[in-house]
Amino acid sequence: MKILRTTLVAAMLATTSTAAMAAVEGELLIWIGADKDIKQLQAVAARFTEELGVPTKVELVDPELPDKFQRAASTGDGPDLVMWAHDRFGEWAASGLLQPVEPTSEFKAGVLPTAWDAVSFNGKVWGYPIAIEAIGLVYNKDLISEPPKDFSEFAHLELPEGVKPILWDYTNTYFTMPMLMANGGYSFKKVDGVYNGKETGVNNQGAIEGAEVLAKLFADGIIPDGVDYGVMDAAMARGEVAMVINGPWSWKAYEEAGLNIGVAPIPQVNGNVSPPFIGVYSVALNSASPNADLASEFIENYMLTDEGLAVWNKNRALGALADISASEALHSDKISATLKNASTGVPMPSNPEMGAFWAAMAPALSNITTGKQTPEEALKDAASRILGE
Repeated sequence: MKILRTTLVAAMLATTSTAAMAAVEGELLIWIGADKDIKQLQAVAARFTEELGVPTKVELVDPELPDKFQRAASTGDGPDLVMWAHDRFGEWAASGLLQPVEPTSEFKAGVLPTAWDAVSFNGKVWGYPIAIEAIGLVYNKDLISEPPKDFSEFAHLELPEGVKPILWDYTNTYFTMPMLMANGGYSFKKVDGVYNGKETGVNNQGAIEGAEVLAKLFADGIIPDGVDYGVMDAAMARGEVAMVINGPWSWKAYEEAGLNIGVAPIPQVNGNVSPPFIGVYSVALNSASPNADLASEFIENYMLTDEGLAVWNKNRALGALADISASEALHSDKISATLKNASTGVPMPSNPEMGAFWAAMAPALSNITTGKQTPEEALKDAASRILGE
């Protein structure tokens, strides 16, 4: 198999010519953000170069990787491959900045279907899934042995004096939307593979019901005012709160702070599952890249193999890997819990209208949690802003 692949790549290289652009024919340029381990990915790239003779460079682009890619790709520049959460792919594809990919059937079968769904729209696949990020209830096992299954249980928790039951970045829609989706709220729905940006469910009855439960947590004094991500994160690390709603990226810091943590589902809302948004960290192909075949070879037979993922994942966890066999090899309770949470989740929509969704929901949640508006009023206003009414 290796001989066949080497012959294929040699044929690819034999037909290339020098191009005056950032992406050079016969070479690969990859952009990665600061939240992932660049050195370990460079080790994978080095093996690709050594075995197949393809110069491959992995560049750290931080901050503002999405904006920098968008600017570069719009003028035919930028990397061959860019790695980011899938929710930007819809906008980039609609703007002509990405070219669709065609994973082999064998490779596709080894990756979770939910992950493929996240990077697929308009009948095409726009990236290769790498890892699934789904938030959950991260709890301190030394403060609480069994976390609540429903938000209604928080009023009756018994905790050590001075320990808050739960905190999260509640005006950040990414962390709070599960409560609104538990009973039928939604941002946008996908119909026949296409998101309908002209309709939103942020103010339907189910969303209002979830927002009312959120407001009650404040009215009952269970959650204090003035909490953002930094406040929550610091309180958790100091052992001042029993539970937080957070993602896999937070685990290492908590464990380094000496915490014994577990991961559970986000509490239900009135008996219904609170589905998290699923973010799928993925790799996409620049529409200006002349190296589509080389890119697929690197992705499918080097980077996203069990061996490649083990190397890349060695020092800084990628999260819940989308590759089924590589994920099973990790044998982690927290990873298993995250995959279970993801199985109930909703892929974060990738349509361009999501920008209006984020912009409208943050002030709505702020008004709900401070009591400036009722949940119904705040969500009605948010829906109007999202739809441009």
